[in-house]
Amino acid sequence: MAEKRAFHRSGIFYVLSGILLIILTAVFFIWRNYKYKLVNRKLDNLVTGKSKGLYQLNYKHLIIDEASGNISAEEVELLPDSLVYKSLVDLKTAPESLFYIRIPKLLITGVKTPKALLNKEISAHIIRIQNAEIEIRMGKSKGEKQTDGKQTDFKNFLASEQYLQLLGKLKSITADSLVLENASLTLVDKESKNIRCKAKGLSIRFAGIAIDSSTQNDSSRMLFSNDQAIHCNQLELPAKNKVYDFKITGLDYNSQSGTLHTDQIRLIPSLSETAFVKANKYSKDRFNIAIGSLDIIHIKRQALLHQQLVADSLQITDAYFHDFMDKSSPHDSVDRTHDYPQESIMRLSLPVYVKKIILRESYIEYKEKNDESDSSGKVAFFNVRAVFSNVTNMPDSIRKNSQLRLHFEASFLNVSPFTADISMRINDRKGNFQMDAKLGEINAVALNPLLKPMALAEMNKGKISWLQYHLDATNTRGKVKLVLKYDELSIKLLKKDKDKNKYKTKFLPTLATGILLKGSNPQNGKMRIGNIDYARDIHSSVFVLMWKSLFAGIKQVAL
Repeated sequence: MAEKRAFHRSGIFYVLSGILLIILTAVFFIWRNYKYKLVNRKLDNLVTGKSKGLYQLNYKHLIIDEASGNISAEEVELLPDSLVYKSLVDLKTAPESLFYIRIPKLLITGVKTPKALLNKEISAHIIRIQNAEIEIRMGKSKGEKQTDGKQTDFKNFLASEQYLQLLGKLKSITADSLVLENASLTLVDKESKNIRCKAKGLSIRFAGIAIDSSTQNDSSRMLFSNDQAIHCNQLELPAKNKVYDFKITGLDYNSQSGTLHTDQIRLIPSLSETAFVKANKYSKDRFNIAIGSLDIIHIKRQALLHQQLVADSLQITDAYFHDFMDKSSPHDSVDRTHDYPQESIMRLSLPVYVKKIILRESYIEYKEKNDESDSSGKVAFFNVRAVFSNVTNMPDSIRKNSQLRLHFEASFLNVSPFTADISMRINDRKGNFQMDAKLGEINAVALNPLLKPMALAEMNKGKISWLQYHLDATNTRGKVKLVLKYDELSIKLLKKDKDKNKYKTKFLPTLATGILLKGSNPQNGKMRIGNIDYARDIHSSVFVLMWKSLFAGIKQVAL
């Protein structure tokens, strides 16, 4: 059963409900105005009256077929009056958001008879809106705290004065469906004028629309309708700091099937690696992410009504995750003690429970530039297959199962099989987790593209048969047990001639390392095991803890 929890950024619900309410109101005001004129009754300007004079409704080429109850109109506009808005601001009664709606073509079919209108009930079969341009200039988010300290959620919004004003003296507004075809939607920050969101090729179908007192609190309905289907060709969400652009293409949501699909999701850095480093005072991760397709299966509609994401699975295919860091820049002093995944998920504003997150046919790369080598090395995993189980930050779900688990399979550097299993205790302030990993056979020379730039070392020869690594960690320490089977390892240490951009052998250190290096394990019939108690650098991520504790274990076994 979905839990009720405050959701601080439920803007999509307010945006869609606002669009639906205003379009419905505008549509039926056109017809109502015309019909009352037919019976010679005096009618105030309903749109301006119900919005306190803020909105003006204009339209051209209005055609009404009395027999069939069909209506068409062109160049429909619903726009705010700037002078009225200014006066409302002075009176501190101005709405938080302003709607600018332009509809080139509007079609309504199956409008009911004047008798229904006289009963203050407006009903129609289909409302079809083509090529609309919708701009919403947004103020303070509806999910943020109000001046009285209370929070506004979606259900409270439905019961608010704004909802009642839009319905006005009408008892109900109903329609079999409302279809919005090929619209554009832009959300703009009212103060800064910055674009928060831009949608192109937006098509929405609301089925079974009913806005009245009986359906206002109907928990089986969302956005005033029984079913919703949404398609968007492209959705853009610019980052506030303009460092990244976030784009989604081919988005489809269907409430009846409980599915959401995207063709592609991109997190695109606006700066090159070199420009990114120059723009930041401290060493910082630069991400470049592309997800080929994403599917969320069996989304629970009741949870969405409470601004929660509850689903059976989230499936990602053909993804590319790239992380670059330049270590030549100074490290920041940010405390990352509680930045482990099982703690970070609790800070999400969106309550989440997804049984499984599945990653297929994907690629993960960490690229690091070393100050001493002035070069970059890559740790890369090819053909990644991973499953996260019990991904949640919802208290009831955590009480039933507090373990977040990850099973990971990939090809390390595209030459050796790698597997890992991680178990994390959700919402554990100590950050407890366990990891078991295994690396298969690999020619030691294949590690040189990684070792030369990142460790100034080069393998001459050798074979690693397998590696087993166990980590038992908290957010401050990690205890490692490592077993590494290898034969005939030979290594040399390097230095970088920056003038010639070439690596040279450090003769004496290499000689010393050759003397100290144990060429094989096991040796003389005895297998050496690395046991390390590693103190975590709280300014670094969990991945740094994993890699550095791993290298510390290897060093203990090999030297």
